[in-house]
Amino acid sequence: MARIFLPVMLSLFAGSVFAAPALVTGAALPPNIADQAGGGLPNAPGEPKVSQTGLDNFQVANFLENLESAFFQEGLMNYTWWGTGGQTNGVSNLEVVSHIAAQEEVHVAAIVDLLKANGVRDVAPCKYSFPVTDEKSFLALGNIITTVGIGALIGLQRVLADTDPGLEPIVGSILPVESRHDAFFRMTAHEIPNPTTFETRISGAWAYNLALDFTVGGSCSNLPPSITSLPIFPDLGIVGYGSPSFATPNAPGKLIFKIGQEKMLPAGWNVQPLWIAWVNQDNLPAYTPVTINGNGELHADVQPGMFGVAFAALTNQNTATNVDDLTKATLAGPIPIPLT
Repeated sequence: MARIFLPVMLSLFAGSVFAAPALVTGAALPPNIADQAGGGLPNAPGEPKVSQTGLDNFQVANFLENLESAFFQEGLMNYTWWGTGGQTNGVSNLEVVSHIAAQEEVHVAAIVDLLKANGVRDVAPCKYSFPVTDEKSFLALGNIITTVGIGALIGLQRVLADTDPGLEPIVGSILPVESRHDAFFRMTAHEIPNPTTFETRISGAWAYNLALDFTVGGSCSNLPPSITSLPIFPDLGIVGYGSPSFATPNAPGKLIFKIGQEKMLPAGWNVQPLWIAWVNQDNLPAYTPVTINGNGELHADVQPGMFGVAFAALTNQNTATNVDDLTKATLAGPIPIPLT
């Protein structure tokens, strides 16, 4: 479906449409990719047997990693137009991004190999549209996309703890690499690289909805049921934000939200109490009440005491105590909001 509102601080740019190159797998992973990434696929003999729940979640991870890989590959292509770019701590941003792009390719290949070894088809990349116009907006969007990826990987790790605990170390070895990527993006904007004590977990369904903001409608072929069965929520946008950017020095005390596709909402959704749910770090979801004005805009306070990037969603309850139950009660969103 067409997405009206992109994640926070993204406006209605005319983004370029990018078809990711064919995915590479273990035996086909070019040596230059492994060299650029700082290592190739794990060489432990055999492949672990994965539960059906685990495989379903790895297919969702494949979908998300495809997008990340495409984003950074497109970024490398765009550097041809932007020039060599700036430097961070004396190191070329282009050089760092080239390492990130290669590492994401290896991550995709590792997931693809795991799925195929268990007799499950991998997820082909879609076409994507990323609203970036220069190096600054690319690095800012990289911060958002990577933060979403980190949250989804933590969610995957939580699932595997119950279904396939032997696979937790695989995800655990990817997470710090993604966090290093995110620290780099923040440093390019002279932000502190470590804004929070804990990373923020999100559900696979939330991450999927955020990925749809950059996915060209109708461009995904033969998606498995593990993905097509995920709920799709209306977009939740923020009124008054412009181009991709990092957090402002002072986080706002109140925000005005707008729903992108109200027809997707159930009848009578706006005649009941509503809340913006806030998910940040390893805390219980917090809730602030919503008031709706005559233009259909939703006004809500920002929950105090949050740091880094918080995820917000519209809901009609204020009792869900974890992001999985909150996902089931989500009416619109989520939207990532950089705060510090």
